[in-house]
Formats: sequence, C-alpha cells, structure tokens
Amino acid sequence: MIRRIAILTTFICVTAGQTLSFAQEAQGAFSAEQYKKALWMVTRFYGGQRSGSGPNWILMGHPNTAYRTAFTNDRDSVTGHDLSGGWFDCGDNMKFGQTFFFTVYKLATAYEAFPTGFHDLYNGGAARSDFRDAYSDYLASNDWSITGGVPNGIPDLLEELKYAADWIIKATPDENTFYFEKGYAPYDHSTWVTGGFMSTRPVTSGGEPRPIRKNPDDGVMASFAAAALSTMSRIYRKYDAAYADLCLEHAKIAYAYAKPRKDLAVNSVSPHSGTTTPCYTATKYPVTVFIAAAAEMYRTTGEQTYRDDINENTPGAGGTLDWTHNHWWAFNYENPNDLTPYALACALPSAKNTHLQYMKTSFLDRYTNPSNINVEKVSAIEGTEWGALRYAANHAFSAAIYSAATGTSDYDQFIYDQIDYILGANEAKQSFVVGFCEECEKEVRQPHHANVYLSDANTINSVTIPERNRYHGLMVGGTHRSGVFPDNIGSYQTAEGGSDYNAGLVGALAYIVSKLAPADTNSFTSTQKNLTRRTVSKNQSVFVSNKNKMVVFSAAQGRTIERLSIHTLSGRQVFKHNGSISEVRWKESTAPRGLYLARITLNGGAVVQRNVLLK
Repeated sequence: MIRRIAILTTFICVTAGQTLSFAQEAQGAFSAEQYKKALWMVTRFYGGQRSGSGPNWILMGHPNTAYRTAFTNDRDSVTGHDLSGGWFDCGDNMKFGQTFFFTVYKLATAYEAFPTGFHDLYNGGAARSDFRDAYSDYLASNDWSITGGVPNGIPDLLEELKYAADWIIKATPDENTFYFEKGYAPYDHSTWVTGGFMSTRPVTSGGEPRPIRKNPDDGVMASFAAAALSTMSRIYRKYDAAYADLCLEHAKIAYAYAKPRKDLAVNSVSPHSGTTTPCYTATKYPVTVFIAAAAEMYRTTGEQTYRDDINENTPGAGGTLDWTHNHWWAFNYENPNDLTPYALACALPSAKNTHLQYMKTSFLDRYTNPSNINVEKVSAIEGTEWGALRYAANHAFSAAIYSAATGTSDYDQFIYDQIDYILGANEAKQSFVVGFCEECEKEVRQPHHANVYLSDANTINSVTIPERNRYHGLMVGGTHRSGVFPDNIGSYQTAEGGSDYNAGLVGALAYIVSKLAPADTNSFTSTQKNLTRRTVSKNQSVFVSNKNKMVVFSAAQGRTIERLSIHTLSGRQVFKHNGSISEVRWKESTAPRGLYLARITLNGGAVVQRNVLLK
C-alpha cells in the first residue's frame, strides 16, 4: 500500500539558532510505525555485533552458557594492553579498521543530524561502564520483538555507539600507538560456528589469542576515529560529561596520529581465505578524511590549529574540495568523500552554502541522475555484484543529511524509493532486512551471518534462525533487481551484510522517522543520573596523596591505572599518562597552585574523577 505523507523538513546543521521549514508531499510505502520498527531493528543489529564481554544480545541465547560471550581476551601480545570489545565486522568475528571507524563516524553523524529520529526502546546497557545489564529487559520479558524492551533513558543508537567508542578509546592509548585490526580471515573462515565457540578453538581455527595489529602507515582510520570520538563528545555530553571529555581526549590522540600520515592509506592485513587479496582495500583520497576530522575537531573545540589544518589541506577557490568519486565505486568506506563537505558545512557556517553546493553537484546529482536509476527506482550506480544495497542506502543517507542541512525536501522521494525498495516495496515484494517483512512476500531466511543461527555444527546446510533472533535487523548486500536475489547462505556477495552496510540505512530511516514519528528528546535522562551510576567510589578504586612535592595516584589492590589526565577547571590539560600501572606520580612544580580535576580510567573501563589541590 502506498501512503501519501506530508513531510516537514527541518534545518539540522544549525547556525545562529535558525530553523527553516518547508512542506512537500512525498510518497512512502510504509506507515510511520513500520519505519520506526525497521529503525529499531537495524539499530539493535549492532548489539548483535558486540565482541568481548558484551553482552551481545544474540550470543546471550546460546544454549551452552560457556559460549555466551566471545573473544574476551583480545590484547596486545607484547604489552598486554586490553583490546577486547568493539563490533564484529560482518557475518564473521573479525574487526577491520577500514570499515569500523568509518561506520562509527557515520552513525554518530546520523544521530547528530536527526536526533529526534532515534527513540529509546530498550536497555542497551550504556548507563553502566561494564554494560553488564544490557538487554536484561528482553531477558526478563522473553520477548525479543519491539514490544519486549524497556526504555532506560538513553537513545538506543547512542548506547550502541558508546560500546563502539569504548573500543576506539582502547585503540588510541597514546599519539604513537593506534590499533586497527583483530583476527585473521583464513583462520576465522575455516569454520562456520558462533563467536563464543570459536573463542575456545585453536588459534588456526580462529581462537584466542588472535592476531592484533597496530601502527599502520595510514591516516584514514585514525582520522575517522578522531572524527567519531569528537562527534561522540558532543552527542553524549548530556548523558555523561566525564565520558564526553574522555572521548575528546582520545579524539585528540587519534588526530595526532593521523596528521603526519594524512596522505597515506593501507589495505587490511588479513586476506580473503585462500588468496592474497586483502579483505578491504585502502580508502581513496585519504586527505579528504583528514579534512573531515579537522572539521569535527574544530567544531567541537573551536581551536585555531584545526582551522589551520582545514585551510592548509582544502584546495580550490573559497576552500572547496577538489575530489569526487570519479571512476571509483559509489559512496562507501572506500569512497567516503560525501561526509567531508557536510562536515565542513557544519563546522564553518560562513562557508556552509559553498560546501553543500559542492556536495550536491559532485555527489547527489550523480546519484539521482535518471541514467543511474533503474526500473525499480534504485540508485544502481556501480557496485552491482558485492553488497549492492549498501550503495543505495548510503546514497539515501547522503541525500538525507544534505536535505536536513539545507532545509530542502527535493530529495525526499529519492530517499523513500531507496529505503522502501530495501524494506520490500519492490516488484518481487522481497525484503532485504532480516526480520522485517511488512506486506512483503519474501523475507531473508538464510543470511551469511554465523552467529545469528546459534549453531556450532560447522555447516551452512539445514540451519535456521531461532525465534528469539528472528528480528535480527541485518541488511544483506542484496541485488538491484528484487526478483533475482538468491536467499542462500553461500552467496556471500548478496547474502552477507555488515556494520558498514547497515549504517546508511540507519541514517536514512532516522531522517524519515524524525519527520513521521519523532522522539521526545526531553524525556531522555540527564547527565548526573548516569554519571553517578558509572563512577567507582573513592574507597574502592583510587587513592590520592601528596608526598614530597608529588601528587601520587595509587590504584586499589587488583586494579591498575590505564589512563590519567589532569585538567584546569576551565578544561585545559596540564598532565597526562597512558599505560597500565598501579601508581602514577605528578610533580607539583609543573603547574601553578590551585584546584585541578583528575580523570582516571581503570582496568575494566571504569572512569573516576578526583579533585586535586596543589598547595
């Protein structure tokens, strides 16, 4: 059924507090509640990608309790630095920086662009530093549908993003160290089992200890990490100001790593099984990502050094970009250039129109050109064999952030056409999202995703998705023509999905939901409530004392200090330490007398704040 829906488009990338509104009728194939349900599903998908102690809502249902967590012991084999956590990449159990950091930044951008598009429908666990009560609402109700969750005061996407941001913080311990890859494809792909079971297997079967890789000659991944954490520091401040500060601290670390490598990009280390071809190839035009990072850092801090980096690296009259996708594939991790003019437009109000016009003529005009739209109204520009629908979703997302920033509704029909096709409003009535089948005739039942089946039989034959995991939310790669999709686990080019595939769909759906069923953001909780719940008390964690003109920070027995930074009350950092140690000493002579704020991160991720008085 086609429904005519009047959309009120609002200017989101706000300058000087202005709001512009336009109204135009657009045609959507689904109701407001159906779009909201789809967004809930594709957002919670990321909770099923959680590596580490989790909880991962999919693996929580493993019939063997020993396999309900996966890869809890990932760490640097030399230093012992803890690197557990983060998201799995696709339907396997590895992490690749090329897609991971890009995905986190894109999702954070989506939240900031369309905050009312994201509801609080379940407990993702972010109110606790260890996430240990995540998805406890679903466990209690034993109802894994949209009705089984209980709001906890934090928008669901922010909870999923915080789990990812926690790992980026781990991956950026200092300006000379950057971790970017976990696992090895030939090992991981040698068996078709859950991550929990694989963790216990021999190393050559994907088990621990897994290869961990760091310090690439690459500025792209660290730039995306900086941009993601910088954006996270803005959008999460309402819920935990100390955590927002920690994100910004590590955004600066990632940025410092990226800057001398701004023109460099590398392939993934891990190859496809049985080949020498890397799983992911290097991002094109790496400096464009560095410019986006500089824009996000400038937007967050207002510091001139980031503005200087924008000026130095952005060529062309008026500081416009000089790159397009050219002959490369459409908008994806490898060609992320759409994000840069948008970031510049938001960071530089005086040049906003120039950058957005560049975004339109270089990208959107190409995506929406009739010669690039097929008979099912899909933006089918390139990428026809592997993960085809990620491009359609990304093009809709690019149009959505542009529309929000300019106050136009000219692209609303284009956005609907891409999203509706993916959700099943197509010639074959084929849904391409696992678990979403509203008015469809065919739904995906055999996605190329090992964990969703909760099976360790090491076979892709005769496996079915358990009822509890029915609403998985994975968008498969799919096809640009609905009638030729093979619903087959082994057809990984079309049946696999991943963290980066879902991200564009999440953002475009949020644009629609923000107009049709907006969330009441005033109902979300304040900073202090969550800050108190996540901070460890003084007597249990860190002791502060003054000894011989030194301030000594001592961790309680069984704990170590992983990071420590000291700031003036105005926020300027005067001291920092990175590296696992039981005691940190700060010389009083290095700063004037007065009151300072110390932020300490302990092993396990708990964050402690202490006032420090220099006499």
